[in-house]
Amino acid sequence: MARFKSFQEGSMTILNDSTDKVENGTTLTVHSAFLGAWALQYDPLGDVLHPPQWAIETSCEVIGSKSDSLALLLQSAHHDEEQPTPFSLLGHRIQTEEAVWGNTFKAIIDPSYCEGYWEWLEDILSRHEQMLKKAKIYEAIYASLFSYDRLGSVMRHFCELWSPSTNTLHTAAGEMSISLWDLRALGGLPISGLIYDEAVPHADELIGVDKDNTYYLPVNCRYLFLAYHRLLTDSKKGEVKIDAWVKFWFKGKISYSKSSRKTSRNKTQRPANVNNPSGTIGEAQVRTPKQEEVFTILGVKETQKDVTHLAAFLACWLCKFVLPVGSYELIRPGVFKVAAMMARGTRFCLAVPVLASIYRGLNDIAKSSNPGKCDAVFPVHYVYAWLGEYFSTHFSSGSQPSTQRPKMIRYGGERVAKQLDEAEALDLFRKCDDLVMDRFAQRQGKSKELVDDGQLSDWETEYLISIRSGYLTLRSGSTKVIEPYNPHRFSRQFGFTQDVPGRLNVNIRICSLKNIVKHFESLVREKSHSKLRLPNRADRRAIPITKAYLKWWSYVYGDYFQSSAKHSARGKRPASPKQQVVKAKKLATAEPRTDLLTIQMNGGNHDLVKSVVPLNKTADERSSCEDRNWRHLKKKSGCGIAERVNVSFNDVDKLLEGVPSGTQPIQANQVEEGDIIHNSKDENFILLDEQSMSGESVHGPSSFDLALRQRQRPNHAFGTIRLPFSSNPSKLGLAAPSTVTAYDTGSAIVDARRAACLILDNSIKSILRKTPLEKLASLRPKLQKIYDEFSKFQVDYSPLQIEIEKHIQNVGNYISMRSGFANGVTLEVQVQRLADVDQRLTNALALDGQKLQRAQALSFELNGIGPKRAKLLKELELLDLQEDKLKKSIDEIDAERAQDQHVIANLQAERATLEAAEVIEKDDMEVANNLEQLLKSERDEIQNLAWLP
Repeated sequence: MARFKSFQEGSMTILNDSTDKVENGTTLTVHSAFLGAWALQYDPLGDVLHPPQWAIETSCEVIGSKSDSLALLLQSAHHDEEQPTPFSLLGHRIQTEEAVWGNTFKAIIDPSYCEGYWEWLEDILSRHEQMLKKAKIYEAIYASLFSYDRLGSVMRHFCELWSPSTNTLHTAAGEMSISLWDLRALGGLPISGLIYDEAVPHADELIGVDKDNTYYLPVNCRYLFLAYHRLLTDSKKGEVKIDAWVKFWFKGKISYSKSSRKTSRNKTQRPANVNNPSGTIGEAQVRTPKQEEVFTILGVKETQKDVTHLAAFLACWLCKFVLPVGSYELIRPGVFKVAAMMARGTRFCLAVPVLASIYRGLNDIAKSSNPGKCDAVFPVHYVYAWLGEYFSTHFSSGSQPSTQRPKMIRYGGERVAKQLDEAEALDLFRKCDDLVMDRFAQRQGKSKELVDDGQLSDWETEYLISIRSGYLTLRSGSTKVIEPYNPHRFSRQFGFTQDVPGRLNVNIRICSLKNIVKHFESLVREKSHSKLRLPNRADRRAIPITKAYLKWWSYVYGDYFQSSAKHSARGKRPASPKQQVVKAKKLATAEPRTDLLTIQMNGGNHDLVKSVVPLNKTADERSSCEDRNWRHLKKKSGCGIAERVNVSFNDVDKLLEGVPSGTQPIQANQVEEGDIIHNSKDENFILLDEQSMSGESVHGPSSFDLALRQRQRPNHAFGTIRLPFSSNPSKLGLAAPSTVTAYDTGSAIVDARRAACLILDNSIKSILRKTPLEKLASLRPKLQKIYDEFSKFQVDYSPLQIEIEKHIQNVGNYISMRSGFANGVTLEVQVQRLADVDQRLTNALALDGQKLQRAQALSFELNGIGPKRAKLLKELELLDLQEDKLKKSIDEIDAERAQDQHVIANLQAERATLEAAEVIEKDDMEVANNLEQLLKSERDEIQNLAWLP
């Protein structure tokens, strides 16, 4: 018979029977429990993170309104006033080369096909529908009946725009994020319920009983540990894989196989065959003798077969689909406790730990210096479904989900993600075409207020929880995760008007087990008596953001998408400025070539790329070097190598005035980034560098930029500084276009020097762009070194030097001016902050009033304690008197007992004498009685004897 024993503190050992040695058993680490008799003790946070009102109607300027209007704004419990600091995104670090994706995308590990899982799932759904609905997980389990596809280009841009500091996605339209309500609506994950307690239980908890002789944990839980022990013993790697777990428990027919078709993605429609189950659940079948073998092996009783079989599947489902931690392939014994309780109909909160895992996984990628090889493991299929719902990244099946089928299954199937290149993927978040943020918002026909008094329906309770700010938590064995949850930052998804969200005042990312329980309890807390007014249909606005939010977002976000369009190429890092200068110097000593062309753009002539075909080749040889793909160059022996030059169009004309160049005008709207342009006259080629073209010139301005342009003014004057709003600096002068199209042998050297100057110019501007303003003055030594390089090429760099020096001086004046503003605010900011402070003061006074009422009630209760205490003291005196009487009575009884001891001793002696006396037998008694009768007869004869004569 199997034995569960804790031979060491903090561990549990599983043995086949009591005669097995400890080293032959399976020893598992035991962690503190959140539930049950061994639950961790903690002091709850109470209502600290629960304001009286979660939504406040206030007067503010809303986009599209001519004057102030009432707007319903969602509040936060853990944010302060906003500090206008730009966010640090992975996309920024990609642009500055602090991070690189590499040539492959392995940042996210997806769950792989597992033979028998879908068949086992269909069997479970047919047998246990009612129990799964009782536990509120039928829809969530049904969602795992399908695979979910992803496209690397979309996920790359999604990760580049994900902000770890706020757990939000930054789009041109503002912040968005995956919410708890999204997980419920898309994946059917319950929001309310017990805390997810993934930990191996103590042996005494696993097999022990309480005072009512009831087991602490369901009996089916120990069968899961026995199966794990058996499979681990047979494993050679010391781990139990999910496929081995499925094969052990499921002995039915295999109907689905791994897809071997390697089909390309479709850009226009959903594939006809997505290699997934149909979703139809048939009737439950009677188990065959082969399917009964597992119960015989484990010794499962007849009454425990169904719940044990269900618990075994739930353990697999939790590890593979809902909460993969570390690996999609392994069974974690810590899930057995939760699985066994779920199989009995216990409801657990799954949305909170799942969202915590998603946030942490995305943050790990966004913070990595090599995100392409981050190997993050989290339930990413919920992210794919979220992108498909909000950004139409997948082909939908078109079927309408029923109450038993979650919405995410519309995006299930192989190769249903749309084929999007890098530019198209970026445009999803840059243009936000057809984006509907409030698609899951619960709007009412009339104004409705939810009061958290314990009387709300299930959906109302879960909707209220999903809107409240707090901290998401997850504990999986020794892994602890806590992430801020900020729904007020993406309140438009719930139908509210978006205002400046503020700054997180306590950024908790690491905490103890007790704090994990505390924050979970606070997040899903019920009966907090806080209120939430839901937006009604009449409140819906075309652009539900305040003007303050528009101004704030335009400041903190800047021109990311314009910069990102220039850095959309993936793969190797570009050459450093130093390497580019070395390459240019080598080029200056190369064989002369008359092959440089010029593209005329934005009113100026700018050299882009040297031809890749030497002119001493024949026409056929030059033709053989052409690339059939039109986007790249063939790497073939004898062909030249393309040399890209990053060109800035700001003030190069003035800098290189007097340096000759050829001219060949080409309109910008006739070519695309990366295209090879053929000049039929000279039979040369020009490769358009994507970084040489502005984002707007290729893709057009974003919708967010268009909203900002109507707010721009000519310029702002700050003392001695004039800072233009235009992103294009004023031109230093225009160079007359050259009409020379061919040069002698020395012109190639001049062109090479010109190219080197372009590289140096680009290097200076790159340094200026990446250097913070407060450190700009420290660049003078580095800039002087570059000026020295210009001198070697005999170029007059004084215009550039003068402008840069003027800029550095302006920056110094600006910093001095800003330092004077440290303690001051503008009138607009003052009014806004006063309104915010007044609102918070009102909330604080209301909260203080509630506390005062509570204190008065406690004072009244305290006043009633005095009389009760006096009464109890009098009763105590009576009890003392009674105690004395009882003690006196006891003493009297003891004295009487002392006298009785003498009598008792005599009786005991008499008894001993009697016990020592010889016992007369019955026969002897009869003889004695006869003798006695004879004696009586003799006595009578003597009495009657007449012996005298």
